[in-house]
Amino acid sequence: MNLEFAKKIFQWKSAFICLLGVVLTFAVYEHFWAKRLQAGTTPTTRILIPWINGDDAGYTFLVAIYNTTTDPYSTTPTSGTCTADAYQSGVDIRGSLGTIPTGSVTVFTEAQIGTATGLNLANSGQRAYLYLTCNFPYAHAEGLEVNPNGVITTVPGYVIPPNRSLNTGPEQLAN
Repeated sequence: MNLEFAKKIFQWKSAFICLLGVVLTFAVYEHFWAKRLQAGTTPTTRILIPWINGDDAGYTFLVAIYNTTTDPYSTTPTSGTCTADAYQSGVDIRGSLGTIPTGSVTVFTEAQIGTATGLNLANSGQRAYLYLTCNFPYAHAEGLEVNPNGVITTVPGYVIPPNRSLNTGPEQLAN
């Protein structure tokens, strides 16, 4: 095989590999943005609060839900309702927390969550975890534990991606 022919094959092979890389890059980029657009238009937001505890020994536990549909990023302001699924010792206790107005922060005490769901965390040391389901996009939440001296411990809420169906498979951070 002559040297010029080998150089041409190498050039074509390199060009093909480069073109393949560009095509794959665009495919991944398009998939990423399609997922972002889908997430932005999903009308339901699910959030996990990994633990809440009862109001005892001077401690107070609060859950703050943020409706961030009023923002400067071309979001449509949307009020909506949130429900809470509390899990304590393997038991699912469900209830409605009512309407969360657009652009607001609504704070619920552990007692209000207990009234809505039937969750009872009266005894010292009892814990539960909480799933919030809000029927508007861009909901966020966090737990706030206030000790007797007024020091606040934040319990972050974790948004469950919209690609997770309610009754199938394990939770996933990306798909």
